[in-house]
This record gives sequence, C-alpha cells and structure tokens, in this order.
Amino acid sequence: MLSICVFCGSKSGDRPEYAEAAEELGRSLARHGHQLVYGGGSTGIMGLLADAVLIGGGRVIGVITEHLARPELMHVGVSDMRITRDMHARKSLMHSLADVYVILPGGFGTMEEFFEAVTWAQLELHERPVLLLNVAGLYDGLVRMMDDMVVHGFLSQRCRALVTVCEHSEELWRELTRIADRG
Repeated sequence: MLSICVFCGSKSGDRPEYAEAAEELGRSLARHGHQLVYGGGSTGIMGLLADAVLIGGGRVIGVITEHLARPELMHVGVSDMRITRDMHARKSLMHSLADVYVILPGGFGTMEEFFEAVTWAQLELHERPVLLLNVAGLYDGLVRMMDDMVVHGFLSQRCRALVTVCEHSEELWRELTRIADRG
C-alpha cells in the first residue's frame, strides 16, 4: 500500500476534465488499497478526490491548519483529520506521511506545495517520486518553463527528471503501479 500525498485545488476549475481526473484517481486509490493524504478540504478538486476515495471505502488522512478548520471548508466525512498550527507544520506532516506526491489541477497553493516537494527532492531531503498530472494541458506552460530552465542553464537534466509529467490518468496510474511494485 502506498501513502499518496495529493496536492490539488480547493476550486473545481472551469473544465469537467479536472473533476473527472480527481474522481478517477480517488476511485483507483480506494480500489487498489492505497491511502490518500491531502489538504483536508471539502471543496473543489480536494473535496471531489476525498469523496471518491471515501465512497470507494478507502483510507483518507486530511491535514488542515487551525485557521482553515471550519465547517464550511474542512471535510467532515474524513475521520482521520489532523489539525496543525500553521502551513509549515501542515506541509511537514503531509511530507512525513507521503510515499509519493501527485499534483492535480490547482492554483498558487498547489504550485507552492509542488515546488517545495520537488525542491526538497533536488536537495536530496527525500527520494519520493513527484508525478504531475497535466489534465487537459493545464500545466503545459509549467512543463515548458521547466524545460526552458534546463535549456538556459538554471536546472540540470537530473533535477528536471525529478518531475514525471503524465498527460492522462492512465499514464499516472501506470507510474503509481510501477512505484508500488518497486516497493
């Protein structure tokens, strides 16, 4: 069983593909017995993902800060909800629970979490895989930016390879299966 930390948005975005990808990942996590670690929210992509895991009978750990632990934001269906003092403690706890990181659609918070996870890998503070699901091309610009960082000498090929970009849910699932099989 993998403990999969998913960083994603508290909003749903403007395309149905974003929600579909979150729900598909949630169903697959539950079906294959993997654990979800996520930001604890009930709205947007976060809420859809957690709902899909819970409906499938899977295990979910939510990690949310005190200032966000309000009924309108916190997912009341998650029985293992961990409340932290601040964002730094929240991310530290999420990192300690993770075997692998998956990035779904999201905004600034999602990007901040993504960049921290990949930066920590670059600094060799962890060796966990970082998988970016580029749903409907949302992250095309980000992928180009990372590739341009290599071209312009700001990022080595080794560091760029720390992020595995998956264009479709099936590709993401193949990567997760490979990671799980590797043990």
